[in-house]
Amino acid sequence: MRILFFGDYSNLHACLARELKKRGHKVSVMSDRCTYMNTHSDIYIERKPGFTGALAYLYRLFSLLPHLADYDVVQLINPNFLSLRPGKIKYFFDRLKAQNRSMFLTLAGDDYFFVKECVDGKMFRFSEFKVGDKPTDFHNADPAHTEGWISNTNRVWNSYLYENIDGAMSVLPEYDMAARPILGDRLAFTNLPVEISSLPFSPLEIDGPLKIFIGMRGGMEIQKGTAHMLTIAKDLETEMPGRVKVEVARNLSLKDYLERMGNSHLVLDQLYSYSPATNALQAMALGRVAGSGAEPEYYGYIGNPEKRPVFHLSPLIHDLKGRLRDLALDPSPMFEMSREGRKLVERHNDVAVVADRFLCHWNNILTSKV
Repeated sequence: MRILFFGDYSNLHACLARELKKRGHKVSVMSDRCTYMNTHSDIYIERKPGFTGALAYLYRLFSLLPHLADYDVVQLINPNFLSLRPGKIKYFFDRLKAQNRSMFLTLAGDDYFFVKECVDGKMFRFSEFKVGDKPTDFHNADPAHTEGWISNTNRVWNSYLYENIDGAMSVLPEYDMAARPILGDRLAFTNLPVEISSLPFSPLEIDGPLKIFIGMRGGMEIQKGTAHMLTIAKDLETEMPGRVKVEVARNLSLKDYLERMGNSHLVLDQLYSYSPATNALQAMALGRVAGSGAEPEYYGYIGNPEKRPVFHLSPLIHDLKGRLRDLALDPSPMFEMSREGRKLVERHNDVAVVADRFLCHWNNILTSKV
């Protein structure tokens, strides 16, 4: 099968591409290498700032377009798979659709339908946009950002894309929940892929202070809740000298980031997610305890396992500092969480497992088109 992964977030598509190449498929990844993460890309494309950068970006796209043809599958990372306005993205989408066998969408990151449900719907108890009926600090800091996602322009474009793709894959339950009413059987839940073989498990050893690790992405500190979690963790470090040590990593390459994270005990990932995302899953694979979303819906999607090893975070859970203090005073629960976290990722997120789900959905859709 010839496959083009168009765009990438946090190594998601590059990870799948490596696995599929091993199986004999002809796979290309076209991306900006996830900027500072420096992930793999076969076809590198990046938009530089300013008018000259925009012209160079468009010139490269038009130059590449004739060669982006005759793929069995083109898998888009998001409706905004290009750094362009919706009208221009639609032009390239239509060209890609016309010259390839099928078009699929990875539901990763925000789009109109997900944000609309976060802001106006009753499906989610919380999100980065709203907790209960109260807008979050992220929304209040830039209401125009939220309005842009649910604007009529974005609604029209996202609706067109959803209508004209052959199928889609949701990598987190919350994306699946928001898109399922629109996409129906064209949507398959795959979960996020993690390259287990490149993330060696090491048993948790705590013979000193509890090492708390927080990764910060520039411009997303409020959106992901990491700024809030960092403040609480640093307060606790001050209150418990010698018992808690906080390390912060900002905008590192993936290789350097994983190395730093592997030296920690507890990784604080996201505050507003229903599910552990790539960062948390990588931490769990390494044997670290991940603090992230772990709502009942997440466990329901993966089969309600008896052991639930994620250190559960959400804006509805109060006294995060007290819960962290409890771990610093008695870290013994973390050892089983470490072992069980690795098992959970092996069972549900190993790239081999997730690649099987992608292949199954592609084949089912392509067979139905014959």
